[in-house]
Amino acid sequence: MARLPQTNYSASFTIIATTFALLTTGGTLPIPLYTLWGDEFGFGAGTTTSVFAVYVLGTLLALIFFGGLSDQVGRRPLAFAALALTIASTLFFLFAVNVPMLLAARFLSGFGVGLMTSAATAALAELYRGKNRAFPSMISTAANMGGLGLGPLVAGVFAQYLPAPTALIFLVFGTLVALVFLLTFFVPETHPRTAAKINWAPRVGVPRSARGIYGRSAVAVIPTFTLLGLFSSLTPRFISQTLDVHNLALAGLATFLLFEIGVIAQLVFRSKEPRWSILRGLPLLIAALALVLTGFLTGNLGVFGLGTVIGGFGAGLTFMGGLGQLARAVPHESHAKSVAAYFIAAQSGLAIPVLSIGALTGPLGLTTATTLVIAVVMVLAAAAWIVNRRSPRGTA
Repeated sequence: MARLPQTNYSASFTIIATTFALLTTGGTLPIPLYTLWGDEFGFGAGTTTSVFAVYVLGTLLALIFFGGLSDQVGRRPLAFAALALTIASTLFFLFAVNVPMLLAARFLSGFGVGLMTSAATAALAELYRGKNRAFPSMISTAANMGGLGLGPLVAGVFAQYLPAPTALIFLVFGTLVALVFLLTFFVPETHPRTAAKINWAPRVGVPRSARGIYGRSAVAVIPTFTLLGLFSSLTPRFISQTLDVHNLALAGLATFLLFEIGVIAQLVFRSKEPRWSILRGLPLLIAALALVLTGFLTGNLGVFGLGTVIGGFGAGLTFMGGLGQLARAVPHESHAKSVAAYFIAAQSGLAIPVLSIGALTGPLGLTTATTLVIAVVMVLAAAAWIVNRRSPRGTA
């Protein structure tokens, strides 16, 4: 069989980054559509929480059991598996007629994103040929946050202004996934398989020499993703209930701005040391949480919007700094499983606000539950700042 021509390093880098961004976009596409599915299938907020939890479960299981697998078999096999699962997930969304099909779609979507995360992050570092060591990590975090923010905006626009709101978006998305699937055949393998026999035991974690840095990165990324998850769940409710604006595209735009401001922060401060980014990002997260809560409680759009801008900058800096200092500390052969461990912490943080507020709203009420969760996250962010502030400068 003739070997396919291989793209150069620059083109391959672009393909992998685009693929990663596309899959994370798919992870948040359903957010504006839950109300439409709820009306069609007859479910409420409790079921929505379950559907979200299944997505996080799929991502975590993929990271835990297969996050380090690309260190053994190579990056491309994991990319192909992730894309195949994403296509299957898209078909479930496209033909969904009940809640179990939505649950299956979300689980497969989360599993695909989990498989792609560590493999893509490691491949970007291996494909890069420039001198700025922080650049691959910056692109990885930008692709992740950029995709997460783009999903609600695109789906909101489709749902608000185009026909077949729960079908057309997945037709377009599935076509794009199929395209990058084909392009991946032309990307060279950056970490060829060396082991004759695959060890299927979960391989997630960091070398002993980097565990201290991993701990500091993990405690920083948990409140970061909690802010992102909190904002994603609060924004549609704030716009529809408090502002009495029922426009799915506008709700998607607000979430998009938070994530894309994070990407801008990474581009602007990409030359800064990881520790510098973390120590500036965490105080911004705390300030943003206070502003978002104040805006939510008082119905003040200006305060809520200011919290959005500050939160985007804080999340972008902290996420980039945590991944950057971990990537520098681990050897090449442990890259994928170390990145998987970092994203396990991130995804855990993403699940905190939705699941916690959902569980506490019954006994405490929505306002009290939201206030309590935000207060706890602010304490976590402050603790993370202290931990990273006390770390020796040279370890990052």
